[in-house]
Amino acid sequence: MNADILIILLLFIVSLILLFKDFNKAIVTLLLLSVLLHKELFSFYLWDLLPVRVFMLAMFVYAFVSALLWMRKVHDVKKIQAQIAKYLTSPFVLFLGLMWIVSGISIYFTKNLNASINLYAFFSTVVVLGVVLYTRFKNKPDEILNYIKFYIYIVFALCLFGFFQFALYEKFGIVIGALWNIPNNLPRIGTSFWDVNHFGALLASLLPVFGVLILLAKQTKTRIVYSLMFLAMLVILFLTNSRSAWILASVALLTFVTILFIKFLKTKGVLIVTGALIVIAIPILLMYSNKSSWFRAEVKQYFHYRIDSYDSHFLLLRGTFEIFEKYPFFGGGYGSFFDQFTRTDVSAEYFSRDPAALNTRVPAHTIWGELVSETGVFGLLAFILFMGTNLLILLHIGLDSKKKENYLLATAMFSAVLGFFVAGIFYSYNSEFFWLIIFLYFLYGISVFGKDTTTLLNYYGKLSKVPVIVIAVIAAVLIFMNLGVNHLIPWDEAIYAKVAKNMVVQNNYITEYWVPSIVWYEKPPFYMWLEAGFMGILGFNALAARFPSAIFGFATVLLVFFFARRLFNKTAAFLAALALATTFQFLYYARSSMLDVTTAFFVLLSLIIYYVGREDKKSLYFVLGGIACGFGVLTKGVGGLLPFPIIILFEAYCLVVLHEKFTKKLFLQLLVFGLLSLVIFMPWHIVMYVIFGNSFIKNYIGYHVLDRATEAIEDKGRPFLWYLEVMKVSMRIWFIALLGAFPLSVYLAIKKSKKHVFLVLSSLVIFFTFSVAKSKLVWYIIPIYPIAAVMIGDFSDQALTLFLKKFKYFNTVVYKTLFIFFVTVFALMYLFLNRNLVYLSDLTGSQATLIQEKDTIFGTEPVLQADLIEQPLLLFYSDGNFKQTNYANLGVSLNSLDYTQDVVFITKESRFRNYAVLHPQLILEDQIKEWALGYLPSAYSVDKNALKNVMENEQQISSKILQLQLDPKADKVILSQLKIQDEQLLNQENALILKMTNSLKISQAELLLMIK
Repeated sequence: MNADILIILLLFIVSLILLFKDFNKAIVTLLLLSVLLHKELFSFYLWDLLPVRVFMLAMFVYAFVSALLWMRKVHDVKKIQAQIAKYLTSPFVLFLGLMWIVSGISIYFTKNLNASINLYAFFSTVVVLGVVLYTRFKNKPDEILNYIKFYIYIVFALCLFGFFQFALYEKFGIVIGALWNIPNNLPRIGTSFWDVNHFGALLASLLPVFGVLILLAKQTKTRIVYSLMFLAMLVILFLTNSRSAWILASVALLTFVTILFIKFLKTKGVLIVTGALIVIAIPILLMYSNKSSWFRAEVKQYFHYRIDSYDSHFLLLRGTFEIFEKYPFFGGGYGSFFDQFTRTDVSAEYFSRDPAALNTRVPAHTIWGELVSETGVFGLLAFILFMGTNLLILLHIGLDSKKKENYLLATAMFSAVLGFFVAGIFYSYNSEFFWLIIFLYFLYGISVFGKDTTTLLNYYGKLSKVPVIVIAVIAAVLIFMNLGVNHLIPWDEAIYAKVAKNMVVQNNYITEYWVPSIVWYEKPPFYMWLEAGFMGILGFNALAARFPSAIFGFATVLLVFFFARRLFNKTAAFLAALALATTFQFLYYARSSMLDVTTAFFVLLSLIIYYVGREDKKSLYFVLGGIACGFGVLTKGVGGLLPFPIIILFEAYCLVVLHEKFTKKLFLQLLVFGLLSLVIFMPWHIVMYVIFGNSFIKNYIGYHVLDRATEAIEDKGRPFLWYLEVMKVSMRIWFIALLGAFPLSVYLAIKKSKKHVFLVLSSLVIFFTFSVAKSKLVWYIIPIYPIAAVMIGDFSDQALTLFLKKFKYFNTVVYKTLFIFFVTVFALMYLFLNRNLVYLSDLTGSQATLIQEKDTIFGTEPVLQADLIEQPLLLFYSDGNFKQTNYANLGVSLNSLDYTQDVVFITKESRFRNYAVLHPQLILEDQIKEWALGYLPSAYSVDKNALKNVMENEQQISSKILQLQLDPKADKVILSQLKIQDEQLLNQENALILKMTNSLKISQAELLLMIK
């Protein structure tokens, strides 16, 4: 039998015996074996088969046998089920198991089954190790701390070995173990590890805890010894030359200090840390930005031979995203990154930089890239749930505990793990030492906390700020991300932006203009006022135009949250806000320079204020509601009047069905509501009527209100129930929920639930108001989405509550949180997969950029001939003259130029090439994608440039002739040749002058003056 196999069997048997005989000594053995990772020194039989993995296999068998023995001993099935249920409701076991399940499912998509099974087998032993450690030590913080201390001693011993490695190499040039000898640089020390970055990360993750142990040491002698050990470990960390390890250490230190400042100084602590960071960072950045500074030279010397690997890491990150796009849910198979990466578009560039990686199965080099590429979004979420839940425990202890030892150690452990995950952006640590550190730190937190983790989740779940903060972050990212990247699109968006731009330029904020000198009666000015305000700050660009809509879109999501929480509860509020934030058309138009989301905000705000004011009997609310309604009308005219029929119908319901008295006070409150609306929106309308009289009434109300309502103008006619189709396409997954939510709201309304009556009436009034109108556009119905979202939130909450009551086994805060979490993830994931419906490419970027370039290059005076470019785009992006044209007409313009006429034009690149065949003198000024900015100079421009060149040459030769004539030694032959050239140039000059004076019908003096 092979000697390696005998050693494996022996090590396996010894490990198994040790686990059964003395579990504590077995864990000590595991810690020792976990650092013996140098494959050339410690592997046997197979390249990746290290002693620690044999021990992990023994742990797997030990756990399985122990479980069988325990069940055989208990005999009581109910007790066994109860114990299993207890562990399954523990977030530590539940989420760790979830990671294992998702990783297993992902193997279905693998491109290398053997590699995936091998890695999955390793991870299975890790999961078993975690569960075993949890069952043994979840209530034993002192034992866990002893293991951590022992691990520190082990790593210190490795550091001593590292000094020996360093000395041996420097003195004799001998390499033992992991030592990278870098020419003209200090060697990188990895001691017994195969990967120096792994050893650096282990050091950096233990140093924060070791630092706390120094602070907690009671004896001076112990503190001195610990300090010397700490210093030695810090030196070795420097010699690892690991960027990711230094990131880990830096993040850990910053986090540790920040948490302590927050604990003792609250908000002041955050300000102090922020200020200190600024004070420290600015000089460092200034020194590094100085290319001649000593500091920059030292940093480059420390890292210079590895600078190129930055690019390689980012190529790997791009590759992971490509894999994720292809396998978004469960990834491309656990352990299959290399095989999937070789199929990405970016792989060719990566392997051209590092050809050796083709033979080494290059890993993702990032925790997060590995997760999303190999296990998809579900693997990523399972990982976040496991790590996040346990990090929350450590953070809670750090901020809440009064015992110095507990809060300092917990804070240090939290900081180290967080450092792992930040450094993990650029490196992966999927090895035994990583999981051991994670498990020991998390179990210390669980054991110190001393309660069921669900109580902590319940505690944070009851905090009213948590859901609103989460939904605010989600909404802010979805709405404001890359808001101004794309250029404006015709028609409405660019029209509104141009109206606002004219307000700023003309300093006229009453009369609206789109096309110069033609009054624009279509919409009230409030949104354009807001655009104009932002343009004054941000300039005339898409960001300034869209920012008001984005702000009101974000505010509408928060309004929905607070309204649903007022009507129902936090769960309904969160799900309602989530539904609105991920409704496709609401999100799209919140990111557009359009009026409808802003109108929806004011409609919703006025309805909420009215309802709350009525229920709480607060008169001030009717004042605020009327003001909000007035701004809605001032944003989009008649669309802002929607609250009035809703309020009238709701009051009628309360009077007739509920038999509530219609008091004088309520009448006055409603009157104030209506009058204040008039006070807000009427002044502008009155001023416009005074200035323009019946023309304003005919266009503003006659055409844009009455005609649109009664006739299918501008090809906008649609069937009566067309908006149902629009809502289905826009809401998508939420429309399915609405199919249950609306009937439930109607049923509860029939049961005389006032809040449901209010929601049903609001939705029906909005839907039928826009459905009755003959002219329909998809964005008109946007005001219904917030109301529909509140219904969906209520329905989803009631369905979840019913499920949890029916299946009491799941009736815990963990499973409720888990449900909401996965609904959130599903909604965001669905949006991501269909993001092209919301986050469009820059459809007009090429044209808009070339339009602006025309003004920059040629000025605003020449007329720009724009081939197939929409008028709103030209009006907004150009401050000069333009003429809309097409292929044929532009060809005529190029063929029929008079002597002085230049042609500046924008057209498709293919058309430009066709024109260039007939006009070789055509100049391509710039090309962006398929669009080209062209210039055909007039005959006058050509002759003028030629005349200037001839005159300059003639002057230079005349000067040389004069010099030679004054020089008695000058060569007569050269002088004669120059005179001949001078005469030829004079003839050319005279010919050009004659041609130009005849063509322009001016004198020679006038011509020379023009040229100058």
